[in-house]
Formats: sequence, C-alpha cells, structure tokens
Amino acid sequence: MAAVLSEDPFQAVREELGMGKTNLPAFQATTPGMSVMTLEVPSVQSKEAWNAFLEMLSLSDGLVILRLEDKADFDEEGYLHRSPLLSQIFELVDSRPMFIICVCKGPVRSSMMFFPGIASLVLATKDATFGFPDFAQGKTCEFASVALRKRLTDVVQRRLFLVGDSLDAYEAQRLGLVDFVGDDETVENEICRLIYRNCSPKTQYFMHKPDMVEALAGKEAEE
Repeated sequence: MAAVLSEDPFQAVREELGMGKTNLPAFQATTPGMSVMTLEVPSVQSKEAWNAFLEMLSLSDGLVILRLEDKADFDEEGYLHRSPLLSQIFELVDSRPMFIICVCKGPVRSSMMFFPGIASLVLATKDATFGFPDFAQGKTCEFASVALRKRLTDVVQRRLFLVGDSLDAYEAQRLGLVDFVGDDETVENEICRLIYRNCSPKTQYFMHKPDMVEALAGKEAEE
C-alpha cells in the first residue's frame, strides 16, 4: 500500500515540462463542451425533406434544438403518419447520447406531438397549444403515443384522444408535457442559457496530495 501511495501520478507531466517535484502542486485541463445543432421541423414536408431531417439528426450529437413549426395546412402526401419515419427517429434518439430541447410556438397537433415526447426539455411560449383533434386522429402516427408515455400517463393520453380538446401551455406544464413556459423573449433567453451552460468549455484542476502538503509546508516555513 505504501508503494502505491508513493507513486507520483504526474511524473510524466513533470518530465515533459521540466519541473521539479514541488513546482507543480496542481495543473488544469480544459475539456470542450457539447456541440449544438438547431433543426427546424415544419409539420408539412415532402418525403425528401423528412428523410433529410432524419439524416441530419443521425449526424447530431450533444445538444440538439428542435424548433417545431406546426401549421394548419393540409398535408396531401401524409408521409409523417404513413411511413415508419417516427419509429426510426425514436430508435435513433433512444440509442444515442443526445440532449434534445424542443421549442414549441403556436399549435402542436397530431403526429407532431411525438417530438415533445422524445425531448429532454420542452420549452413553450404562452400561445402554444397541444392536442389530438378529432378530424386528424386517423392521420396520427401510433408512435406519437409511444413517445408521450415518457411524459404523460395513459389516462391523460386517453382523454386527449377521446375528447379531442387542446391543452394550453400552462395546463401542459401542469401535466408534465412542458417544462418551461414564457413569452418569446423569455423562451429565447432560456435557450441561450442552456446553450451556455452545456456547451461552454469546462476547466478542471488536478492535484496530488503530497505536492499540496509540501507546498503548504514551504509556504508556512517562509512566513
């Protein structure tokens, strides 16, 4: 045990810098923060656009910001609910270390409810609403319900599907679907804060206890 404690873990560093044993009581190492990528997610897109989104998401790591844009436009192609795209996105997100922030502004309906379900954090403006309208239930991908199980209970989901009413941002926050509610400026400031917190480089200090003891003893002797 004594032999193990007497080993100097910083010996290679000292030799590289040409410093004595007591001249390096501590050193610092800076590690880069997470990378960040922002992806716009319109509710009505072509097959090629949705596959391009999947490809971009597969190349992402670290912090991913999804900005939803759900309009009331009629989707003639209906690729989102007819294809296995959402199941592929769910498998991708579940298998990779990504910190996903979902930004919701305005209405979020039907299959687009999938994205708040897979997000690590959901930020919503005060005018955001969520739900499964009656006329669009036949065009809702079943994987939206699977993803929402991470945030909503089966009872709440059943009510949303059967009744067809919508939730405002504060009610969605009360039920656990949304984590943060504010106006446009407050939401954007929160996004900036999260980027700064998670993507800034971090500095760590490494110390060897015998070095610190000798350095303190030398300082006390000088005083």
